[in-house]
Amino acid sequence: MEDKIVRATAANGGIRLIAVTVTESLKEAKERHKLSFLTTAILGRSFSAALLLASSMKIMHGRVTFRIRSDGPLKGLLVDAGRDGKVRGYVGDPNLELDLIKNKDGKFNFNFKEAVGTGYLNVIRDNGTGDPFTSTVELINGTIAEDLASYLLHSEQTPSVVFIGEKFQKSDVICSGGLLAQVLPKKETDPLLISLLEERCREMKSFSEELHGTNNLLSVIKKIFPDIDDLAISENARSQQIEFKCRCSRERSLGAMKMLDKKELRDILEKDKKAELVCEFCKEKYVITFDEIKAMVDS
Repeated sequence: MEDKIVRATAANGGIRLIAVTVTESLKEAKERHKLSFLTTAILGRSFSAALLLASSMKIMHGRVTFRIRSDGPLKGLLVDAGRDGKVRGYVGDPNLELDLIKNKDGKFNFNFKEAVGTGYLNVIRDNGTGDPFTSTVELINGTIAEDLASYLLHSEQTPSVVFIGEKFQKSDVICSGGLLAQVLPKKETDPLLISLLEERCREMKSFSEELHGTNNLLSVIKKIFPDIDDLAISENARSQQIEFKCRCSRERSLGAMKMLDKKELRDILEKDKKAELVCEFCKEKYVITFDEIKAMVDS
């Protein structure tokens, strides 16, 4: 199933609902970055979080940067997601793996809290016009879902419920995604609406199981709100494809090389005869040849 994001509203437009799957995008990131099981789960959750945030932006070229700076062995992460459905990202230590921990139900879970550690979640919203909006909040527990909900409450003053999860089968991730339910502005002071949101969301026992059990994101949304406002969003606006897509290119790599001073370029020519640049987001390699570097020195 291709990755998608689906939007809906409920309670006569008072509640916004957004669901996203990032399974295929995450599989590509896992392959490119050689991620462990733990870091695959964390990056997938961050893909979902960033895309859920970007989904509410009004312009298609709007972008969200989702960054974690913390003291845990993960060594932080960075995700770049667009309103156009393109996402990319990386973690500080892709090989990190920790022992699973047992929860109160006797099931084993990833130890997100130890992996991420204590620190901050920084979100940048860039509409492409004027200065980007930047906000930073303390991390709650590194599970990403609660960290995102905390960000939405404290930075955007929007009461929200966030579900994010994944499932693995043997050595592969078989589903990864998220769901955001929030009371819209102008309705956020309505105590009945907030109570309705909390009550309905408590009925979601296991988001990962619901996600794995269907290929229809709208049916996952309807598990919480069966009575969505069907006509509030057009079919074209309701669903959108998601894909792992990096914005790096050979031209950008050449541009980065041209920013070096000529002494540094001469040193590269003498020692290495060429330069190899690796994109942090997708691990694509770009080789800048001897002749290309020499032309920069001679220009």
